[in-house]
Amino acid sequence: MTVIEAPAWAAAPPPTPAAPGIAPPGASSDPLPPADMQSSTDGTSAARLGCTPDTGVDNPHRSSTGVAVSAHGWWNKGSCTAETATVKICLYEYYTDGSWRRKACAENSSLKPGGGSARRVPVRRDCTSTERTSWRAHVDVDVNGQIDTGEVQYRQADVNCRYTGPDA
Repeated sequence: MTVIEAPAWAAAPPPTPAAPGIAPPGASSDPLPPADMQSSTDGTSAARLGCTPDTGVDNPHRSSTGVAVSAHGWWNKGSCTAETATVKICLYEYYTDGSWRRKACAENSSLKPGGGSARRVPVRRDCTSTERTSWRAHVDVDVNGQIDTGEVQYRQADVNCRYTGPDA
């Protein structure tokens, strides 16, 4: 039996490695937060026994203080009575393999409700370039001293900021 090898020019090109990019339509419909943002609170018992805070998050956007992407997270009491909450916000960058990769996080463990510049948690990531890229900001609110629901809110936007460094 004779084996005939294909010429080098007929070989398939190597796969293109994943890179930051623009999310296709439908990528924003993913209802599940990344595993690192899922609350440890049991959502079923929290819905029966706990309170429901109002979680606030703005669209990722170019920072006014430099070439960076930023977002803010905050909370309002909703049905909760506590005076403070732990608010965690993370930025995720879309990659061409369909993944959202965490690039930065920030947290405040004693944030009072209300939003505004003094009552929100900022997160930012400096840009490597100004190429347009899809970003998500995910916010998780855990009300201090109360059982609360465990949902995570997010907002998504395309921003003229690309970060090609390591995941956070």
